[in-house]
Amino acid sequence: MTKDSNVKEKIEIVDEMKEENNFLDELQRVQAEFENYVKRVHREKEKERIHAKSELLLKLINIKEDFERVLNGRDDEALKMILNNIVKTLEEENVKEIESLGEKFNYELHEVVKKIEGEEDKILDVVQRGYLLGDKILKIAKVVIGGKNE
Repeated sequence: MTKDSNVKEKIEIVDEMKEENNFLDELQRVQAEFENYVKRVHREKEKERIHAKSELLLKLINIKEDFERVLNGRDDEALKMILNNIVKTLEEENVKEIESLGEKFNYELHEVVKKIEGEEDKILDVVQRGYLLGDKILKIAKVVIGGKNE
C-alpha cells in the first residue's frame, strides 16, 4: 500500500464522516422543526378553545345580568337560586368581575361613557360591569369617571 492510496483512503473516510455529520445535522433540524410545529398547533388549539369558551361565557354573563335586573328589589327565592347557580358556574370557569367602583381608570379594562366633576380619573359609577376570563377581557366595564368640569 502506497502512501498516496493511504491518504486517499483517509480522505474517503473523512468525506464519509462529513456526509454522516451533514445527515445528522439535517435530521436534528427536521426534528426541531417538527417539535416547533407540534407546539404551535397546540397553542393554536388552546386559543381556539378559549375563544369558543369565551363566547359561551359571555352569553352566560348576559343571562346573569338579566336575572339581576329582574331580581332588583324582588324577593323571589327561585330566581335567586338560579342566579346563584349561574354565578357559581362563572366562578368555576375562572370568570371574575372587573373591580371598578372607586378604582383609578384603566383604559385596558374600562370604557368611559361619561365624565363628571370629581377626583381626576377615579371611577365614580359603573354603568355596565366588566368581566375577565383569567387575564383575558370578556366584557369591558363601562364607567363614569371624575375630572375637572370643562
